[in-house]
Amino acid sequence: MLTGKQGWHGVCGAMLVLLTACSHAPRHVAVDPANPAAKGHWEGRLTLRVEKTPAEQFTTSFEMTGRPEQGELSILSPLGTTLAMVRWNPQGASLQQGAEVQQFASMDELTLRLTGAALPLPELMAWLDGAGPPVKGWVIQAEALPKGRRVGAQRREPLPGLQLTVLLDPNP
Repeated sequence: MLTGKQGWHGVCGAMLVLLTACSHAPRHVAVDPANPAAKGHWEGRLTLRVEKTPAEQFTTSFEMTGRPEQGELSILSPLGTTLAMVRWNPQGASLQQGAEVQQFASMDELTLRLTGAALPLPELMAWLDGAGPPVKGWVIQAEALPKGRRVGAQRREPLPGLQLTVLLDPNP
């Protein structure tokens, strides 16, 4: 199991969670449900809090491109350098931090190993674009803001609880 900053970078990557650095132009392009090959693109900031004793919290910028079946998520430093990269496709998922690459059978396995529960990636991606379906054990809310969009997701079960807040950058 990953610990410390390595684990947090991976969790944030798996969460979609998703911010960009100041040097990147903000953009948000939704996945087109009528076109299964269409890829979404999201940028913004995310905060992940694991509700355990003591609680752990991590905030970062991200950029995510893809769809539930295939995509990639970059976790970025405040200066725009890539801290971690998560990639997934039907054959599996990987977490790259520097020269170290860890392989997983799926995004479910990756997020299970990093957070204690598989994260509902397809549903969370739908919530980034608007209103998604309900997810057992989760309370998810999304709202449009004057400058962007906020998605809050709270996992109540299984424990430990998780709180994920994603602030998407506005369209250019």
